[in-house]
Amino acid sequence: MGLLRSLYYALFIVLLQVQSSWAAEPLLLRTQIVNDEQGMREEAFRLLVPKGWSFKGEVTWDIQRFPPEPYSSYEVASSDGASVFQQFPHVTLFWSQDPTLQQAYAQNGIEVMQPLSAEQALRELYLPAYRAEVSGGELLETQPLPEVARQALQWQQTILNIFASISPFEFQYQLAADAARAKFRYTLAGKPMVEDVTVVITYFTAYSPSIYGTVPAITWIAVPTSFRAPAAEMDNRLETFRTIAASRRDNPVWHEHVTKFSAIVTREQLRQQRAIFEKFQQIRRTQAETSDMLFESWQRRSQAYDRIFDNYSQAIRGVDTYVDPVSSTRVELPNGYRHAWSNGSEYVLSDDPGFNPNTGSTRTWTEIHPQR
Repeated sequence: MGLLRSLYYALFIVLLQVQSSWAAEPLLLRTQIVNDEQGMREEAFRLLVPKGWSFKGEVTWDIQRFPPEPYSSYEVASSDGASVFQQFPHVTLFWSQDPTLQQAYAQNGIEVMQPLSAEQALRELYLPAYRAEVSGGELLETQPLPEVARQALQWQQTILNIFASISPFEFQYQLAADAARAKFRYTLAGKPMVEDVTVVITYFTAYSPSIYGTVPAITWIAVPTSFRAPAAEMDNRLETFRTIAASRRDNPVWHEHVTKFSAIVTREQLRQQRAIFEKFQQIRRTQAETSDMLFESWQRRSQAYDRIFDNYSQAIRGVDTYVDPVSSTRVELPNGYRHAWSNGSEYVLSDDPGFNPNTGSTRTWTEIHPQR
């Protein structure tokens, strides 16, 4: 994989030299921060949004669930709305042969369905569930993503370890994960479209006694993410989609606080969930600890997702890590540009040696450099 990346990069440098007379348009990216206003009252995640593209996203909580459950989703769309990068809210499902358990989970708002593999879920559920308005839906290809599944499993195990440190499990359990991507072609509002979808599924199987003996109870959670564009424009949009995907950074502190809150609710079995919810918000404000394990796990998972884009054009650029002295953070930006500037929350990239964003600007731009 490293050799192929080097060859792709060398090819791209040659193309840049051949086209050096063309003054590429500067690329402007802004930092979009999504806060959990309803629950933990802190940043949940952030990502970069290209200039001219819109962002819509939020974190919402289902207080009726036990324990209360947060959902994050977002959509980044081009100015004409035709090209979209989208993360959907996760879907929680349950399966057991015990009808009593089925009824209990259904009353808690969780759909009862036999588990599917990631590839099965894409083949059988994605278009009917998320693209019911399209016509002529055709599955072009599927691909298992074992590395993404491994990272998801490690991430979930870390979360469960934090949960169990507060509310230990009183039963045996098994954890598994699966991931796959699928490429679809369909017609939307008379336009031929191409959409690439990735789904990651984690399976939590609990073995607890019941009147039917020890019956496995499987909670499986699916997280779908997609990028779509008009068929004729997909190749040109891939660099932008890859930039958005690579730029997302989850806040490990938020994940830790959410996990601890869920464990407290489960341990105490309090009926007045809203009261403990508000109490935990106060506790959270006094906490300064974070989890390096969560951060490192997310980093590994992001790297695994980045390889998804290698299935496309050899001319796709990768990303470089920059040290931003303005915001005192690290940020990943598309490589292949000779110059990059930051004002702390926005970024400008250009190949033009004569370009300077400070010229005629009311903002102060500081040039930043890739980390070596």
